[in-house]
Amino acid sequence: MNCNTRPRGLALSLMVAAVAAANTSLAGAQSGAPQSGAMQPGTLEEVVITGSFIKRKSQSDYASPLSTVGREDMDAMGVMTLSDIVNTLPENNGAQVYSDSFEQARSAGTTNINLRGLGVTSTLVLLNGRRQTMTPAVTENGEQFVDLNTLVPMIAVERVEVLKDGASSLYGSDAVAGVVNFITRSDFEGFEYQLGYQDNKADSDELNAGLIFGAHGERSRVMLAMNYLERDALPNSAMRDDYAAKQDSWSGYSMPSKVLAFDGPPGPPIRLIDPACLDGSAYAEFPGLVRRKPDADVPSDGSCQLNYGYFGDIIAEAQQTQVFAQADFDMNDTITLFSELGYARSETLIHSTPSQPQLSAVRVPAHHPDAIAIGGGDPFAGSASNSGVWFGRPLGAGSPANEDDKRYEGFRAQLGARGDAGAWSWEAAWTYSRNTATNSRLDIITDNLQRALNGQGGSTGDQYYHWLFSAQGLNTPDMYQYIFGEFGYTAEADQSVFDAHVSGDLFQLGGRTVGAAVGVQYRKDGLSYDFNERSEELAFNFFGGGEDFSGSQQVYAAFAELALPLADTLELQAAIRYEDFDSADTTNPKLALLWTPSQDWSLRASWGTSFRIATVFQQQSEFITPQTANDPLAGGEEVTFISLLTGDPAQPLKPQEADAWNAGVTWSPGDFTASLDYWRFDYQDYITPEAPAALLSSNPSSAQIERGPDGNAVKITTYYRNAGSVETDGVDFSLAYLADLGGLGTLRPSLQGTWILNYDLDDPILGAIDGLGNVNDENFGDSNVQLRANLGLQWLLGRHSAHGYLRYIGEYENDNEDNATVDDWARLDLQYAYQLEGLFGGREATTFTAGVLNALDEAAPQVRNSVGYDATVHDPRGRMFYVSVSQRF
Repeated sequence: MNCNTRPRGLALSLMVAAVAAANTSLAGAQSGAPQSGAMQPGTLEEVVITGSFIKRKSQSDYASPLSTVGREDMDAMGVMTLSDIVNTLPENNGAQVYSDSFEQARSAGTTNINLRGLGVTSTLVLLNGRRQTMTPAVTENGEQFVDLNTLVPMIAVERVEVLKDGASSLYGSDAVAGVVNFITRSDFEGFEYQLGYQDNKADSDELNAGLIFGAHGERSRVMLAMNYLERDALPNSAMRDDYAAKQDSWSGYSMPSKVLAFDGPPGPPIRLIDPACLDGSAYAEFPGLVRRKPDADVPSDGSCQLNYGYFGDIIAEAQQTQVFAQADFDMNDTITLFSELGYARSETLIHSTPSQPQLSAVRVPAHHPDAIAIGGGDPFAGSASNSGVWFGRPLGAGSPANEDDKRYEGFRAQLGARGDAGAWSWEAAWTYSRNTATNSRLDIITDNLQRALNGQGGSTGDQYYHWLFSAQGLNTPDMYQYIFGEFGYTAEADQSVFDAHVSGDLFQLGGRTVGAAVGVQYRKDGLSYDFNERSEELAFNFFGGGEDFSGSQQVYAAFAELALPLADTLELQAAIRYEDFDSADTTNPKLALLWTPSQDWSLRASWGTSFRIATVFQQQSEFITPQTANDPLAGGEEVTFISLLTGDPAQPLKPQEADAWNAGVTWSPGDFTASLDYWRFDYQDYITPEAPAALLSSNPSSAQIERGPDGNAVKITTYYRNAGSVETDGVDFSLAYLADLGGLGTLRPSLQGTWILNYDLDDPILGAIDGLGNVNDENFGDSNVQLRANLGLQWLLGRHSAHGYLRYIGEYENDNEDNATVDDWARLDLQYAYQLEGLFGGREATTFTAGVLNALDEAAPQVRNSVGYDATVHDPRGRMFYVSVSQRF
């Protein structure tokens, strides 16, 4: 059953929490800001930071690795969206950031985070310390995640805190690899606008506009923010020079097409090859789009291949609108009411091949006029069925790209109260969030196409569909309306959460205060999919369809946290959380030590367990997607097939469990800061989908593989399993120095990076795999780059500022291509900003900014796959210029 809690109205007077803004240096985490344990210039009052419910004076009082991206950092990096921030985090590995047409078939138009390469569902995303529902638009592996595009307006974000350690002991499920907490500008006062424009070298424009308003009364505060983004598509065809060499998107299901009769005389099948392929006219008319099928061992039969990647987008066309409001009201000196209200809408238009390949076998009868035109009066002489199987697609070369419309909406409402009672403080809140996804696109109705090939198609029931390239003009619009239908669905995920906690001073121990926090939480997650009628009938050739389903799961949880000073310079921090789900329960502890022997030094160590429960989608859905892989029984060639992914009722899924360790040190003498952390994750009972490509390569005769008339794989059924494990460890490092140049201003060089030491996988089909430094396309792992680092240099002088970042991504291997290395890549970002006296009566300076991302126009390294690069690692857009103006009143 779906969660039936629904908001009854929108109230502008909803009250919101004032989140104390910690002082964040201009350089911030992205330019080597001090990590957890570092002594930072701080806020005097105690605040709550990500990873603890006990109030502390600064991040230096916390023993887990925590980095911060502040508002000034975002401006310096020239980011326009939350996804731009994610793409610069060295600890992020394998996230889906850009909306390409192939790697995100179901989730294009969304953005997620993937800390440590442990999966997009293993990073918990919070907004002001509280959960947001996951999007129903799942990844190709059927994983749900929080969509950043529908989370909060960019202009409303004060800072982003990244906890790079397991945190289920406080936050529960999903906080395996860490927590990313987006904290809003809840104490903003005044009015501010920001306008930004960005242009790609291929003229893919992006416009971003943001507004924020805040007002403070004697007992109340309110903040309202909104963002609008409009982005043009960046088609693959515009950047073919950069990525075409390894863009492996050639399909033998082409237009022009072919017909093969396998039930004829002994020997090779009877072949009817489109003359436009045999005489080469199709290649000449559409260079780069159509080619003759190459075969190194057997002479080509003269048939065509279609480059379906030519029609796709590197970046999809998109429009995003986000609105967010916060307000709070002091009822008296000790109690404050607070609330949040947010709405977001994201629309993405995906371009793809004009029509998908006809994978379900349809037959061309001998009486079809196209067959007679090629094969004569008896085109299938000797064939038992007197017909042949058609290998093609109704629309291909010469037709416009298909447009796949994806729409997402997000809603969030929160109401709560907080207060103080002596040395203790308390807080309780109810939060409801909902995310919907709507998808629609054209696909072939297999039965209708077969009727049309038999001469029984169209509205009159007596028309032929003509498959010959030269006869396409004979197909009427009525015929295409007959053989195509709209595949589509509307999906909704919602979440209701009530949580409450108290924190404060427990008692004195040796003259030192023992801090504590205890809390409870109730959470209910719901998910439903509503397919249109044709999709429910599984009428479609390529996208299949699905049955409507809905489900929910709920959890009751309680936690406790303790900060125990063992000496003046040594503190033990402990936490434990119990969660009781419908299907399982789990207890997760965490212990940490913080030792600060001097003002310049701090050392930290932590250990804890974390977990992730199986989502409703993984337990109850049937996930149908088109995929491609190399088929050993097809001579090792790449084939396209339908993949059905579902839960196995015979083997219920258990919670995934992980142990996480961290040990770090920070040295901060004066204006210099150096930080080093060793981390390790041991992730067991990992919920993984059996990989169709791995099953096809390791056991091509499996009963889970269905094959077509030509012997090629056409459908593979796979299951979610608690069969995998991931063991990974590495080192995070950062350096920063602030130099006073006197009359020449200040200069801040910095370095931040992540070096991964191991990434070992236990694949349910392939067994033990060393996934370190590999694309991991043939297993359940994510792209894993051993070294990622950001080198920054910032200069400030009066009204002038300049920023430079050199972002480095090391080389790694591609398991989808023999002996192939993905080259290392360095991107140079430059920016200059100048502040004028406030224009139009503004009380603060007007800032004009100009910059260039990827100033040297370094194309992303080429990778053999459908798009020609690794969309989860590199930014494929090339050089981008941007300008922006902002002012506060």
